[in-house]
Amino acid sequence: PFEAISEEFGESFKLFCKRELGFSSTHTNRHLCWLNRLIYIAVDQEILRSNPIEEVAYEKKNSPKLKHITRSQLKQMMETPMPNEAQELARRAFIFSSFCGLAYVDLQRLYPRHIGKTAEGRLYIRKKRVKTDVEAFIPLHPIAEQIIKLYNMTDNGSPVFPLPENRDVHWFEISSVGVALGFKENLSHHMSRHNFGTHLLSAGIPIESIAKMM
Repeated sequence: PFEAISEEFGESFKLFCKRELGFSSTHTNRHLCWLNRLIYIAVDQEILRSNPIEEVAYEKKNSPKLKHITRSQLKQMMETPMPNEAQELARRAFIFSSFCGLAYVDLQRLYPRHIGKTAEGRLYIRKKRVKTDVEAFIPLHPIAEQIIKLYNMTDNGSPVFPLPENRDVHWFEISSVGVALGFKENLSHHMSRHNFGTHLLSAGIPIESIAKMM
C-alpha cells in the first residue's frame, strides 16, 4: 500500500533494481522516476500527504559503453537461437537491423507495403525513416531476407515484426539475450545500427557512402 512506502523503501527499491535485476544506472533511474510519478499521483489524490522518497538520490550514470559488437559476437548471436519466444524475436530483430541499419522505431513501423521485389527477385525495403522523414531504399541482405520471411509479409493491417510498443520491454529482452550469450557489455537494439555502419566501414565502403546510408 502507498501508506507503507518510506524513504528506506525507496533506497531498497533502487538496490533491488541494481543487484537483483542487474539494471544499469540509467535503467534504474528510469524505474525510480516512474515510481516517483506514481507517488505524486497518490499525493494529488490525497492518498498521501507528501512523497516519502523525494530525497532518494538518483544513480550516477555509467560511463559510455561500447556502441557496437564485434563480428565474432554477431556470428555467435546468429548461431545461437533463444528458447524464449520474446528473446528470439529480439535476437532476430537485432540481427536484421545489423544488416539493414534500421532503427527500432523504423522496424516497429515496418509494414508489408514497404517491402518490394526487384526483377531479379531480390527483396528490398522502401519507406521513410521516422526520425528524418527521408525515404530509404534498402536492398536486403540474404540473411535479412531469411529473417523477414519468418514474419508477416501479407497483412498490411499489421506490422511485419510483432515488436512490443513499450521500448523498455524490448530493451529488457535484448539485454537478456546479451547476458545469455555472455557479452560483457549491456546489449541494446541501437547497437545494431552501429554494427551496420562499423562493419561496412571495415569492409572498405567509403565513409561518405555509409553516412548517406545511415
